[in-house]
Amino acid sequence: GYKGELHVISNGIDPSFTYRKKEKEEAWKDKFLVVMTGRLANEKRQDLLIHAVMQSKYKDKIQLVFAGKGPDLHRYEKMAEGLVNKPIFGYYTREQLQDLLAQADLYVHTSDMESEAIGCIEGFSMGLVPVISDSDMSATRQFAIDERSLFRVGDSKDLARKIDYWLSNPEERKRMEHVYAKLASRYQIEESVRQFEEMLRMQMEEDNLKWKKEA
Repeated sequence: GYKGELHVISNGIDPSFTYRKKEKEEAWKDKFLVVMTGRLANEKRQDLLIHAVMQSKYKDKIQLVFAGKGPDLHRYEKMAEGLVNKPIFGYYTREQLQDLLAQADLYVHTSDMESEAIGCIEGFSMGLVPVISDSDMSATRQFAIDERSLFRVGDSKDLARKIDYWLSNPEERKRMEHVYAKLASRYQIEESVRQFEEMLRMQMEEDNLKWKKEA
């Protein structure tokens, strides 16, 4: 029922998150590095990614990295005991996160509820193709360029299929990395500030017109 004009503006990402690739660390050289960032909590649904990897045809080669901390850490560690490669859980500084993303092969975002997901934007800004839940309660799905980057909400089997598609098609993944990195330019914090300033300018003009009419 809100009657005012709405201006949807991104929180914006730091300009240091740009397309970059880095040679993998020795321990990861023979593995597919799949990353998810965010708080380790029930609504973020990291469990879906763990179960998806268990169903993946690349389960022997996938190394999961969960960049974040939260109350469900021990639950997820227990859940992941069946994986071939033990997932890595941990907090990363901005520089460490950028180094991690620069080595990764794929970014996954499983959250059922999300207002924007800056972590996802940071991921594809550095050239990672994302795979995102199509949940109606998650705004993050808007970042998927096509259906190949969306999986059915709560469906780990469908997520496994999407992960396997991208890992099976490195050339297409490489092409789309650049497409996603270009998309991220509209979410740089400088652009968010510009939009915010424009919103204020429009409001000032409306107020001036109103005052003139009332004078």
